This record gives sequence, C-alpha cells and structure tokens, in this order.
Amino acid sequence: MFSKRGQISIDAVLAISFILLVSAILTYNVLHTIENIRNTELVERGYSILDIFENYALVAYSKDVTLSKTFEPIGNRGYTIRFSNKEIVVNSETTVIFKREYDGNITYVNVTSSNLNILPETLPPNIVTISFGDFYVSKNISVRIR
Repeated sequence: MFSKRGQISIDAVLAISFILLVSAILTYNVLHTIENIRNTELVERGYSILDIFENYALVAYSKDVTLSKTFEPIGNRGYTIRFSNKEIVVNSETTVIFKREYDGNITYVNVTSSNLNILPETLPPNIVTISFGDFYVSKNISVRIR
C-alpha cells in the first residue's frame, strides 16, 4: 500500500520534521544565550561604573577635595545614573563633579554635572543606580551623596 515508487515514507517526513524542530530549538537557545552574554557584559560595566562613582565620592569626602570624572557611553549605548533626587544622562562624554559639603547637620558629597536633571522622587542618600533602559544596576555606597 505504501510501496509505490517515488512516494515519501512517513518515517522520512517525521525525521525531517524532528530535525527542523531540533534545529529551531537550538537556534533559539544560541540567540538567547548571545543576548544574555551581551546583557551580562553591560551589567559588569554598570558595576564597574558604580565602583568608579563610589571611589570618586569616597576620595572627595575623605580628602575634602573637588574631583571631576568624565563618563562615556558603553559603545553606542547610553545610560542614566540616578542618586538622591538627581539623574545624570550619559549619552556622550559627561563630566561629573564630586565635592564635599556640609549643610549644618551632616557632611555629604554633592554631585553635579552639565547633564543633571532634578527628579520629584528621592532615593536614599547612599543608593546609586544605573539604568540601561530595560534593566538597571544598583549599589549601596559608603558615603551620603546629594
């Protein structure tokens, strides 16, 4: 009944379908892994930027000096640094200034920049976050900043 010449067997059709299914799953996994690796690299760079931000704030606080640091985008991807009630948008070279100040009650590090935006909501005084749009990295730093 299935022995006519030129007719494809059901086994061959199932085998080809299985191979296509496995190929589709493997392709999806490879592409998903590549995207995760790229996001992991961004997170690592985000933590590195937060470490630099904290180090500059610590030195400005402990040595009572004014420091400036230029932050650059990661490749062509910009990011936003949020702290206190401020945010700094880094889409190009952005210089950030760290200066120790005293307001009568506490000593803190005042952070300013040319790309500084004031926000209505306030983060705790020692939390800094970097937002890459679809995800963010956060760090609890050792000094108070404003």
